[in-house]
Amino acid sequence: MRTEKTMLIREIISEHIKPLRASDTAAEALAAILESGQGVLPVVDRTTNRFIGMVSREAAEKHCGSVDSVMLIRDAEAVATAPDQNVFDTVRLMDKNDISLIPVVEHDRNYLGVVERRILFDRIIRMMNFTEYGSLITIHFKERDFTLSQMVRIIEAEGGLILGLSVESPKDSHPFYVVSIKLNLPDPGRIVAALRRHEFIVDNHSMENQEDQRYEERADELLRYLDI
Repeated sequence: MRTEKTMLIREIISEHIKPLRASDTAAEALAAILESGQGVLPVVDRTTNRFIGMVSREAAEKHCGSVDSVMLIRDAEAVATAPDQNVFDTVRLMDKNDISLIPVVEHDRNYLGVVERRILFDRIIRMMNFTEYGSLITIHFKERDFTLSQMVRIIEAEGGLILGLSVESPKDSHPFYVVSIKLNLPDPGRIVAALRRHEFIVDNHSMENQEDQRYEERADELLRYLDI
């Protein structure tokens, strides 16, 4: 049971990261990459505005002593996303390819800009209310034992409001569904007690300082939501 709110990539395209030109040398590419603070930069044909690949810092460093063009060191098969792509599909694509920056192109490869992984994660996390005031509980259960609707009824009966919810499927190492629920209450003790009375296995994370949560912890929560 999951409802994904819709946000399209076109809403978070960044244009402040300047792409490389096809005529740039490896040394010029390395300087631009270092200045940008990114590990890679897109290469764009300035005449047609078409996306033609990506150049990594490693590739630029390897060839920076030569006069090689970025066209010789680019990754022409680099993945890209589309402006009408769902943000959840794009974050899955970035995770699958282990990239922190993805170009946004139209169907004819016309270059529109880039999306940074950190910004993408932060926007989705805010959209899913993971950073709203409240508390977080985690429930472990086997599918045949309980239903999600049971949990919701118990939580609402105790005066709780669900702000966000993610579901992690069972794995070989942990044969349980793991449901992380963001609640509107700073102290979910009464809800935890009620769930445990119904024999749910519940972890209470309310004592954690949510304002000081590291980005990686919030990103892990998002990846659990996406099942990737």
